Amino acid sequence: MYSFGSVSALNNYAKVVLSNDERLNSMEVTGELSGFKVYSSGHAYFTLKDSNSEIACVMYASYFSRVTFAPIDGDKVVLTGACTIYESRGKFQILCNTMKLAGAGDLKAQLTALFNKLKEEGLFAAEHKKALPVKPSRIGIISSSSGAVIHDMLVKLNERNPYFDAVLYPAAVQGENCPGEVISGINYFQDRNNVDVIVIARGGGSIEDLWGFNNEELARVVYDCRIPVISAIGHETDYTILDYVADKRSPTPTAAAEDVIKTYEELSNTNKTIREKLVLIMKKNLSQKRAELDALRSNKALFTPEFVAAIKRNELKNLIDSLTRNEKSLIDGYKRDLNSYIDRLGLLGPHNVLKRGYSYVTLNDGSPVVSVNSVRKDTEVNIVFNDGNANAVITEVFGEDK
Repeated sequence: MYSFGSVSALNNYAKVVLSNDERLNSMEVTGELSGFKVYSSGHAYFTLKDSNSEIACVMYASYFSRVTFAPIDGDKVVLTGACTIYESRGKFQILCNTMKLAGAGDLKAQLTALFNKLKEEGLFAAEHKKALPVKPSRIGIISSSSGAVIHDMLVKLNERNPYFDAVLYPAAVQGENCPGEVISGINYFQDRNNVDVIVIARGGGSIEDLWGFNNEELARVVYDCRIPVISAIGHETDYTILDYVADKRSPTPTAAAEDVIKTYEELSNTNKTIREKLVLIMKKNLSQKRAELDALRSNKALFTPEFVAAIKRNELKNLIDSLTRNEKSLIDGYKRDLNSYIDRLGLLGPHNVLKRGYSYVTLNDGSPVVSVNSVRKDTEVNIVFNDGNANAVITEVFGEDK
């Protein structure tokens, strides 16, 4: 049996043994911070723990000054350093050289840094947001071609208003290929200028799953995009850089379907309200101009000898005639504006879609057939064309659920 003779000798020997162990002299370990405290000296003292064990840690000021984030209790970190013994207390501890956030924590730090950078450049400013079209004729969707997201969006869009076209650009919505493929989709729609609005959509997931939408290049492409962009990434509580730079953030893909197109009833009510407001404005302006004209005609100055002496009767007649012509010109102008707006409203109606060769199907009660699940063999339906209707009977049904 070996005798150390004193506690100090024992602790000193243990320290030497640890310092000569290659693994313990230069190692990396992951754990959770606890009891983190920085003293006036700049040295940091804390405990690193997991579900079963813990170890004391020291990080001297010269090393702690190089840490790129503000550590707090609960952070999961990766430390490098050396294991040693604090001789005076016989305390086993780690002398730390570096510290970085582990896993999602590190991603959050990167996300915060990118967010602050782009915000300072003005990429999130409200004045740069483009307005969404009132009634898009064609909607571009960038999403995975498989899965429930695109199916749920199309079902919701058809429920709200069947008078639209949708173009899907299949793209990876997770992994290292995600940013590049989404950018390709945006450029595809911009180069062809074939859609009125773009929706970028995917379901929920972890920060790692959604990381492709925190890409700086993607953010700048969306910011420069001429077509309005809606971000529909993840669940309501999930936020990405894309959400902040897009012209509209929808909390879910299904919500995006509600944001991108109004129901036919909503559009009809909006058009009716706008038309009523235009008529009221026109009547008010005409009434105001007529009152001004009547006031000029009845002005007492027209009947005073001084006025008659100063202004020739012929000049007075010309003035009244000019005012009358101006009134007629103003009325004609308002009529032209109103007719032009009525014509533009008419272009939004479903019959213009039917004129392009489309048709739609309803049941006998007039309800639209939006899914193959709405009919079965021998169901009687009505097919609506631009110039009339046709009755038909379903002879056979094909579909996933049939």
